[in-house]
Amino acid sequence: MKKVLILFVFICSISVTIYPQSPRRFSVKEIKGDLEYLRNTLESAHYNLYAYTKKEVFDSVYREIDSSIKDSLTSLQINRLFQPYTALSKIGHCSADLPINDYVAYLEKGGNLFPFNVYFSNSQVYIQNNFSADSSIVKGDEIASINGKSMEEVMNGIYRYLSGESNYFKNAFIDQILFPRIYWIVHDRCDTFSLEIKEEKGTIVTKKVNAILGGEFERKWRTQQKTAQNEIREFRFVNDIPYLQPGPFMNPSNQFFSNKTFDTQMYLHFMDSCFTEIHKKGSECLIVDLRNNPGGMSIFSMPLVSYFAKEPFSSVIKVTYKTSQATKDGLKNITDSVLTPDDLKLKNDLLSHKNGSFFESISNDKYFPQNDSLRFKGKVYILVNRHTYSEAIEASALIQDYKFGIIVGEMTPNTATMYASIQQFKLPNTQLNIQYPRAFLERKNKQASLIGVIPDYQIEDNPLTDKDEILDYTIELLCKKK
Repeated sequence: MKKVLILFVFICSISVTIYPQSPRRFSVKEIKGDLEYLRNTLESAHYNLYAYTKKEVFDSVYREIDSSIKDSLTSLQINRLFQPYTALSKIGHCSADLPINDYVAYLEKGGNLFPFNVYFSNSQVYIQNNFSADSSIVKGDEIASINGKSMEEVMNGIYRYLSGESNYFKNAFIDQILFPRIYWIVHDRCDTFSLEIKEEKGTIVTKKVNAILGGEFERKWRTQQKTAQNEIREFRFVNDIPYLQPGPFMNPSNQFFSNKTFDTQMYLHFMDSCFTEIHKKGSECLIVDLRNNPGGMSIFSMPLVSYFAKEPFSSVIKVTYKTSQATKDGLKNITDSVLTPDDLKLKNDLLSHKNGSFFESISNDKYFPQNDSLRFKGKVYILVNRHTYSEAIEASALIQDYKFGIIVGEMTPNTATMYASIQQFKLPNTQLNIQYPRAFLERKNKQASLIGVIPDYQIEDNPLTDKDEILDYTIELLCKKK
């Protein structure tokens, strides 16, 4: 998730002219070779590829894809062909890279996009941003159909291309990537759209609108955006209540998994300075904001929890790993010097075990509360939403299970008991990146169903307003408890 968000932020701010007019086409032999490599490597490297979808279904889809390959294809066409196969896993950490380079090339050639950004509420799809020339379509109008297809049909077609444990997870992903981009990835270019719009008063009207130039869409979208919240580390007082936004549990960087990504020195200094201020103020309540947090590593999240933990704790009750040749090949590029002792031991364990074998992590995954004056002993409120991911979900679940704090906000998109510890491999011909989980993490409360962390106080942010409903509710709640 972190990697995808960085790349889409990147393309919004550049103009690319290096792409050829005619993209390379891959031969039938190359495509079928990559498809076979995809199937075999996912099966051998993924912790449990068939956890939620039977092997028979994978095999059936594989045969359909294989039989459809009759001519050379571009990388974009291959991406569209392979995406549904990886999405069959129904696991957010198992996916193919989105075709970002192809998207940039499409923009450079004057490509068009769907002229509305949307938001999801339950199973309905609503207008959030209108970039069309029709001003009669307003924020909050519901889209009932696009080009003769009901929104249920449209969304089911899109969901086939997206990895994730639930449609709630996939909707949250679309929120981040933006609906016009995802619609293009699935449907390609469309110059006009016939829409059925359900207005606020309940009337359904038919509208025909023109597409928007992709470059114009990106410029208009960029002017409306502030600095991405998932990149911010912030500490301040709100109504004398300390408010801490730790940011991602890694160092923001365009170089995903670089040696600097997991250097904790500056992060730990920031945490120490925050809790020094909290101690000076003598605060009795603390708000920690994990909304829009893409996750990262426990070497960032667990030190944060240690500042207000009431007892020794573990990030998960059990972690089991699977090793494979793909995992071993990927680990060769990670420098030992940037790893913690536990992570170095894990690397060596993954390298030394037989391919296909499983083993339980025996690293010292035990953390202790701060033993000095900076340990916070007051009430802690953790804010989460539909864009809280990965390690931020693990941290939220841990805090809830150990009763270290109270969770406020929206249900998280994926589960705390999850297939995780993501790694990737490249397909040999197209060089398409494939992500897969090499471990299974079991939550302390052993919840295994496909639902996220459920807040103690469930509050939904309203995208139609400029208010911060979740934060406002939390502050009001704290004021009442004083």
